[in-house]
Amino acid sequence: MPAKPLAINTSPLPILRFVGASIVFVLHFGRNAEFYNQIPAIFRAGSQMVTFFFVLSGFVLFLGYHQKERIDLQTYFIKRVIKILPLYFLALLMSAALRGLAGTLSFSEFFLNLFCLQSWFPHPLSLNYTSWFVSDLWFFYCVFPPLLFVLKKTRPEEKKLMAWSFLVWALTQGILTTLYNSDFYTGYPSWSHDLIYFFPLSNFCSFFMGMCGAYLVVTNDIKVELGEGKSLLLSVFVFFALGLMVQFESEIESCLGFDLAFGAGVYAPVFLIFILHVTLARNFLLRILSWPAFAILGEISYALYILQQPMETLYKYILPEHFTGSPGMNFLLYFLFLFFVAWLLTLLEKKIFRKVSRCKQITWPIDCWKRHKEP
Repeated sequence: MPAKPLAINTSPLPILRFVGASIVFVLHFGRNAEFYNQIPAIFRAGSQMVTFFFVLSGFVLFLGYHQKERIDLQTYFIKRVIKILPLYFLALLMSAALRGLAGTLSFSEFFLNLFCLQSWFPHPLSLNYTSWFVSDLWFFYCVFPPLLFVLKKTRPEEKKLMAWSFLVWALTQGILTTLYNSDFYTGYPSWSHDLIYFFPLSNFCSFFMGMCGAYLVVTNDIKVELGEGKSLLLSVFVFFALGLMVQFESEIESCLGFDLAFGAGVYAPVFLIFILHVTLARNFLLRILSWPAFAILGEISYALYILQQPMETLYKYILPEHFTGSPGMNFLLYFLFLFFVAWLLTLLEKKIFRKVSRCKQITWPIDCWKRHKEP
């Protein structure tokens, strides 16, 4: 891979990651709020946002490793563990403790979650219904090194590689759409729903497309040469186009004549275009999204996502017994509570790794935290 500076800016991505995690929260906890059916559909599209996370993970991971001569697998997996597993295990232990107190804890469910295997089997949402994402993501982390090795050895033409990524996506969507519109699919909850939406191979096409999009950027040294005004208008258009697609999903299905599993990778090409624009364009709006203060929100987005279910039980326990606020007020209060807890835990996690690095006289935990642009 050519080792040359890139005309790419990943600074706007953290705030977009936070917005995506917040949209997932709205989907899970905002259904009873008075405003839920009045807000634009994009702010209720939690399932679609998970596809965004997968595309973004493949994109950023490739950017972080494409210039390295080789991947030190030990360091690579240590960084992956630091990145996702501490909060994941905290959420797992909280969920298991709550289920144990209720007498409904299953050893098999706990075992599968403990080893991040739950999305490979039926009922991946049974213990912590956001943890299936980590199960899929860990699989993608495992296949990334050999995929990167193959790309470095073969150095395919970027257009051919993008064509292959679209072919993988199209084949995956063809299979999932066929299953979704057949008698095989029996709705939610069912193992057929789990297979279409949560199975790692069903979502791999999104991660792979993100990787290929980053490959396209680094091999072409793509630069967007637009004036400030034109670039700003293009950004507004891209943001609104994404929102309109989500808003009119029913109309899209009517035109096609069949239903789509929109939360199972359908939006992967759209999100890739969105990420490419956000990271390559330069204008006032994207400079606002790049503010350093927004990077903090990006840091806490994972905690905001993974702790949603176990923290809800704790929140209800803390809430006064006779509190009778409106559903919208309860939603807002829980969001603020979860936001505060996610912020505290993120700070605590960073301090712990800082102390560990000092005691062991090593620097990789701190480097992992400081390098926000490196996955």
